[in-house]
Amino acid sequence: MQLNVTSVVNATTVSFIELDQATKKMYQKAYAKDPAYKKIWKTGHASSDYEVQEGLIYLKSEGTVRRLCVPNHRKLRLDVIHNIHDAAHPGVRRTQLAAAQWYFWVTMDIDVKAYVQSCEACMRYKSNTRRKSGKLQPIPIPTACWEVVSTDFITHLPVSDGFDAIMVVVDKLSMRPVCIPTHTTATAEDTAKLFFNNVIRHYGIPSTIISDRDPKFTSKFWKALVSLMKIKAAMTTAHRAQADGQTERQNRTLEDSLRCSISYHGNDWNEYLPMIEYAHATLVSTSSKLSPFFVYTGRQPRNPLLPGGNAEHLTQSRVEHASRFVQQRQQVIERARKNLQDAQEAQKKFYDRRRAEHPFRVGDLALLSTQDLNISHATAETTLRSRKFVPRFIGPHTIQELHGNVAMLDLPANMKILVNASALTSSKWITASLIGSRAESFQVNASDLRRRWGAAARD
Repeated sequence: MQLNVTSVVNATTVSFIELDQATKKMYQKAYAKDPAYKKIWKTGHASSDYEVQEGLIYLKSEGTVRRLCVPNHRKLRLDVIHNIHDAAHPGVRRTQLAAAQWYFWVTMDIDVKAYVQSCEACMRYKSNTRRKSGKLQPIPIPTACWEVVSTDFITHLPVSDGFDAIMVVVDKLSMRPVCIPTHTTATAEDTAKLFFNNVIRHYGIPSTIISDRDPKFTSKFWKALVSLMKIKAAMTTAHRAQADGQTERQNRTLEDSLRCSISYHGNDWNEYLPMIEYAHATLVSTSSKLSPFFVYTGRQPRNPLLPGGNAEHLTQSRVEHASRFVQQRQQVIERARKNLQDAQEAQKKFYDRRRAEHPFRVGDLALLSTQDLNISHATAETTLRSRKFVPRFIGPHTIQELHGNVAMLDLPANMKILVNASALTSSKWITASLIGSRAESFQVNASDLRRRWGAAARD
């Protein structure tokens, strides 16, 4: 559709949209069928709201521009929005304002919004300004110490006594850390031995181990081991460090403590590790309001710097002392759990203020963010090999499984990953009535896409 602006000079200069003959005939045929404009077009007489110029109906206004009335014809309205939006891909409001300068129909704002929100280029390449999906789902608080533990690694440290990494294990109730020197190249079998010798040997077999998707924890050996020991292996989603925020924070705090203690060369961190671990175990946690040592043992560690070394004197009978000890242990555990519950609720309230419930269901189409994807995967739908102009989203892909905030998408076999709902954006609106025909062009040829993904994986 070719558009021109012409000026008709009367008492004042008034601007009209001028159409090519083919498009003008489409408008006139549509006017004849549209109840809103049928009478005006047939009589050719102006009214208080409309005027007719060369067989086209315009809405009167106080300004010098007469807005062309677009009849209820899907293609005509789609062409108008297409010409305005697809030149520079402005957002919804700017497209609405641009269209309203020259055109008019009652549902214009609704149709423009549907069109812009279904624009494939905008969905793929523009930033998603909506609130991220997926509210916080806190891990249930354990009922006993060392029932649930989380583990992570600090790797690629300066070599100290032959070690260049630290395995950090944290009890989810007491927050007590266990810091184990190890190697960045440690295998799943090495890690299992360290876990048994430093955790299970002292604290028993946990019911659940929370970890990331490090190859050590996804290996067949590790899976077989935890299965034999009846341990549930709970793994966080890729690129979601906050899913196990407790261990991540412990790692940051441990690294900060080491930075403050080690020498200039940093190759003596292993000497300070036991002292730093002990110090962290005796410091009061901001979440539980108790020290990890106190939650686990029911007493404060002896401090020789205090008068009398805060030693307790046994003035009761052994039975009374045992009874009092059990009662105190129960009170300490309940107090720690209550404080952790309060801290979790506060964290959830703060986190959820910037989040929305994800709108996804199994079977929905969703676009996947390329932010954390390998460059070959992120550019598989283009000929680009640089991240600078890579689409912000790829897809759409069908959601096959959905567990809380974690989704499994219908992705190629070489990229079977679990993704968090915050990495997805919905494309459900592509079936809007006005733009139904656009859905066809938006569908990705699955076999062609898989072929391209496979080629990217081989590059």
